Amino acid sequence: MSTRDLIDMALRNLRKRKLRTALTILGVIIGTTSIVVMISIGIGMNKSFENQIQEWGNLQVIEVYNYNNSGTNTELKLDLPTIESFKTMEHVEVVTPVLNEYMLLTYDKKYVADVNFVGVWPEAMSALGYNVVEGRGLESGDTDVIVVGGTIPQQFYNPKLSWEMRYSTDPPEVDLSSGRVGITYDYNYGTRNADKKIKETKVKVVGMMSESGQSGYSVVVPMETLEKIREEKNKYQNPDGANDNKKKQKVYDNVMVKVDDMEHVMDVQNQIKDMGFTAYSLTDQLESMKETTKMLRIVLGAIGAISMIVAAISITNTMVMAIYERTKEIGIMKVIGASLKDIRRLFLTEAAFIGFAGGVLGSILSLATSKIVNIVAAGQGSTMQSYIPLWLYLSAILFATAVGIAAGFLPAQRAMKLSALTAIKTE
Repeated sequence: MSTRDLIDMALRNLRKRKLRTALTILGVIIGTTSIVVMISIGIGMNKSFENQIQEWGNLQVIEVYNYNNSGTNTELKLDLPTIESFKTMEHVEVVTPVLNEYMLLTYDKKYVADVNFVGVWPEAMSALGYNVVEGRGLESGDTDVIVVGGTIPQQFYNPKLSWEMRYSTDPPEVDLSSGRVGITYDYNYGTRNADKKIKETKVKVVGMMSESGQSGYSVVVPMETLEKIREEKNKYQNPDGANDNKKKQKVYDNVMVKVDDMEHVMDVQNQIKDMGFTAYSLTDQLESMKETTKMLRIVLGAIGAISMIVAAISITNTMVMAIYERTKEIGIMKVIGASLKDIRRLFLTEAAFIGFAGGVLGSILSLATSKIVNIVAAGQGSTMQSYIPLWLYLSAILFATAVGIAAGFLPAQRAMKLSALTAIKTE
């Protein structure tokens, strides 16, 4: 029996019993829709977590600190040779040392803001995922320029006001792109107690980052500029020349390592930890959040799987009933020369068509159901949504077809074993 004849006969048999076939397909539709929507909610949770974490920073960036986690007394240094060793690791894209200084950002010599300054190599800024929404980020060769976080303009105050007045009045209007901007470590700047020996470092604002995440509250500065200011600060605080060893040896507060793909973050992070350093990435937080909801996602998948099992039982029942009703037909097929293999293929083809049709229609219905779930979730103010990627649609159709074939296997085996003479005598 040719494949075409087999398909034509299978479809003809299914059309003969339209109501039974439709009800069986309906069961597969419900099962497919249930399992797709349940899995999509789990995927949506992970997507929501990723979006939330990405607002805090780049998921591909690892922060390295020189805290020894090896349990030994070995002194660890985040110096230039160590940074070069990080660069040689597989999948590492960008490495930059980081300096942090908490100082004052000044505007037109009238207003100040308490700011965390982050010093990085300028050419590394764009790769580290700082979201610049206005202007540009730092570029190679930049000095005495800064990129400010989106919340910084709202943090300025008049230093001549009392502490109560500073935070009870509206912040002054500042235009950092055109006004006179500077950096100082004199916390009495703008008051009668200002130290005239401390020189303000003039800088130019070339860009502004988004308000979300840690970068929204920071100012990114070229490493060279921040090192220069730190050196002046150390000299001011240690006039006798008691220099900080970190300055002499170029030892940095921490290092940022950018990995080429999120899938490789944990591998690179573990390599750095094996060297004894403390390494942290937002991927750790993401995995922790996923682990927290792991049981919920398993339960959702199990609910969908139960619906599909019920659909499989329905397919099996339909095929068994078909065998009882078509016993004489099976006997005639055997007498005229149909092989046992052809008979099995016929029933498996019918079962496969039921599974395939239910899978396709169930996938379409799951799209509509997913949209309804998202509308309801949005109405409740929830960030959790149902997300159905293309691979899930295709997997659902293939899975429903496979379930149909599996459910039709035992009935097909039963049809093969029927005696031809007994089957012909059956009325």
